[in-house]
Amino acid sequence: MTDEPFDTVMLTEVANVKQIDGEPERRWFSSPTLDLFLWYDEKRNLVQFQICYDKGPNEQALTWHHQHGLAHHSVDDGENRTFRMKSTPIMLSDSDFDAKKIATLFEELAGNIDHKTVKFILSHIKNP
Repeated sequence: MTDEPFDTVMLTEVANVKQIDGEPERRWFSSPTLDLFLWYDEKRNLVQFQICYDKGPNEQALTWHHQHGLAHHSVDDGENRTFRMKSTPIMLSDSDFDAKKIATLFEELAGNIDHKTVKFILSHIKNP
């Protein structure tokens, strides 16, 4: 018997993620509450990651890029358009974020991701 709650679902890698010519290789891990996107250069170095959390109408995204550092965004899902068709989701700049909350959420769900990657991501969230 495990000590984990029954509703905890680990991040699972999405197979056959579309790769775009000229862009870094991309991987995607998903759970009902959080998505993780990873981008690698040709030497398999992690050059960018994005954690999308609070999935749904209040979704937020924390992105780290090797040249630009951390950025935080809220996601406008394009759903709340009175008398109009749904719009394309867009990211809105939002500098306020709870690093401890994001790190905790990620750490709870990251059991299927290699330890080196988890450690790398946590170090960038906790020490921006």
